[in-house]
Amino acid sequence: MKRDMIERLAIDSASGELNEDAEALFQFYLSGNPQAKQWAEDVRSVYDQTEAAIQTKTILAGDQKAAPPMIRVKRVNWLPVARWAAAIIFGTIIGLTAGRWKATDKTNKMAVQEPDLNQMSVETIADLKEKYVGTFWGDKMLAFVDNTSRHQHEAPLRDIRSWDTYRQYIKEKHHE
Repeated sequence: MKRDMIERLAIDSASGELNEDAEALFQFYLSGNPQAKQWAEDVRSVYDQTEAAIQTKTILAGDQKAAPPMIRVKRVNWLPVARWAAAIIFGTIIGLTAGRWKATDKTNKMAVQEPDLNQMSVETIADLKEKYVGTFWGDKMLAFVDNTSRHQHEAPLRDIRSWDTYRQYIKEKHHE
């Protein structure tokens, strides 16, 4: 057998884990191999020393006083805290609402712009075209004022609406 197997069997033998047959076979093997017997005795002595140290420590720990009783922490009563929080939130909402109201006794003045009487009015679009045609902003202004170009590209939307198309589809499907 290998050394690690002998050491494991020696630990099991020292702790009393082996049954009678296995213990007898192990002792018979050790009697025939002096080197294996030396390994097993080393493991048994280490096991006995470890067991004695554990027993000593356990006995010493048992002599000490028991741990002091744990002090219970008081529970926090959340009901007063919740009441105060609700009062603060309610007061804030009332304050914000009352702060938005305006006093009714004040009157607001309305500013009215009076037209300038010195302005010269243009009679026709032809006058504007003569004056501003060819300039960048003039062309923009004339395009805005001239309404004829705006209406010439409108398509009749009644023909292309999807609801009408769907309605026509349903009529055709019913007649099939």
